[in-house]
Amino acid sequence: MRTRTFAGAVALVAAAALLSGCTSHGSSSVKADKGPTSATFNLYQHPQSFNALKTSVGAEALTEELIFDNLVQVKPDFTFEPRLATSWDMSADGMTWTFHLVKGQKWSDGKPFSSADVLWTFNATANPKVGSPASTKLANVVGYNEVKSGAATTLSGLTAPDANTVVFKFTKPSPGFLGAIAQGASLMILPEHVLKSHDPAQLGTDPWFNLPTVGMGPYTMTKFTPDQEVDLVKNKHYRSSVGIDKVFLKMLTSDVAEAQLQTGELDLAQVAPADLSAVQGIQNVKVTSAPSPGFLRIVANDEKFPAPVRQALLTAIDRKTLIKTIYGGKADLVNSSFLTKWAIPKDLKTYSFDASKAKSMLTAAGFDFSKQYTFEWVPGTADRDQAITVILQEWNSIGVKAQAKQVDAATQLADIKSKAYDFTFSGGGTYTLDPASSLAFLSCSNAYPAGGNVGYYCSQPFDAAAAQAQSTVKQSDSAPLWKAAAKIENQDVAELWLYNPQTVWATSTKLKGFAPYGDFTNVFAEAAKWTIG
Repeated sequence: MRTRTFAGAVALVAAAALLSGCTSHGSSSVKADKGPTSATFNLYQHPQSFNALKTSVGAEALTEELIFDNLVQVKPDFTFEPRLATSWDMSADGMTWTFHLVKGQKWSDGKPFSSADVLWTFNATANPKVGSPASTKLANVVGYNEVKSGAATTLSGLTAPDANTVVFKFTKPSPGFLGAIAQGASLMILPEHVLKSHDPAQLGTDPWFNLPTVGMGPYTMTKFTPDQEVDLVKNKHYRSSVGIDKVFLKMLTSDVAEAQLQTGELDLAQVAPADLSAVQGIQNVKVTSAPSPGFLRIVANDEKFPAPVRQALLTAIDRKTLIKTIYGGKADLVNSSFLTKWAIPKDLKTYSFDASKAKSMLTAAGFDFSKQYTFEWVPGTADRDQAITVILQEWNSIGVKAQAKQVDAATQLADIKSKAYDFTFSGGGTYTLDPASSLAFLSCSNAYPAGGNVGYYCSQPFDAAAAQAQSTVKQSDSAPLWKAAAKIENQDVAELWLYNPQTVWATSTKLKGFAPYGDFTNVFAEAAKWTIG
């Protein structure tokens, strides 16, 4: 939670700088004439490791985008951008995808990059010994079932005709595959020459990922000080020029980050809407925003809270007032996990706020009002810190005994895996490109840790409707099928959807080339193009 006011934090940081007589390695340390340039960015959470084969929390995903790269990325306007793949083709029947890779590129250690690295990464992702949640994105690739059963160690439908080409063959039409692999830090390509000798069963916890020094991203990690900082230097082998020589990622709470923007120690931070007016008044700081391709939701452990209870709990939240008070109106209410406009029906249930009705719904559902429930969340993001207080007050007012519990990211994932948690927040993501991208956290087969379904929602009718839609190539034919799936999910309240917020960024005026990303976990995707001075 916020431990001091914005103004108080500014004064405290300024006083500390004066007393110490020194500066941090933010933009203030950039040399005007010559020497390496540097910039300092804020991480809103504390990363534990940087393992692209695992589920990465926001701060980990952000860092991984600087040190690794994927085949395809999503640009701020939600269109696809070539990365390690310069182009791609889908067959007319949607059964084959071919990716043409960049040529002549090297890893940060100087070793050549090739299709062998792509094959190793995707085969490792599919390997059940590794336990990657992203494996279910490959469920339709030929040979996936054999790999999962242990009958094979590689996907037979994944081949490399040459060093610069990779081909995926599918068991059913897969028009949404591009969107599935282009989401932020998902399916980052990893170095085969470094990891191929490592035990697959240990890759999920491999210590190499605590300080991964080899990647295809614009930066190479040189130091990681847990709970404090990540230090990176420019990758001299990157596929294009990199504008800033050194980058420092500092782990700060929202109020301290805003204070350091004012003192010039910080060059980039996400801004809570509640602090927007204060930040806009800071000299030499520019404020920009973009619509999010994801949304904030409460994940209720579906094995503890059936659909009628989830419906009631959502009805007990005054989401419109949250949008007005926390976001200053800069957010849109959502009633589905689908954000692709052409896949959303117009007649979804809205679950408008009605505290009295919500209490009656809980009583009818047999809800246990005598039990104490816990809402876990990773603190440090001001809008969530504020929202959880209001939501718990609203629940408590109708007799739901729920209390907040601050946890770190590792504890959150451990509690999700053991199914010990009651409620937690989830946010971010890129779900505007294709409705199939939402299946990562909705389908039965994606239940954590096999996938990203951390709420354990499981509906056979939904899965059947989504499978039919996903295998239909033409959008005009698949749209009504996706709308049918959306209605099922809306009726079930698979998650307690809150809102799709505008993401606000504050940058030093010295930081050039920055374009605001709506997906806050994806903002470093274009960092190579930034300069400082």
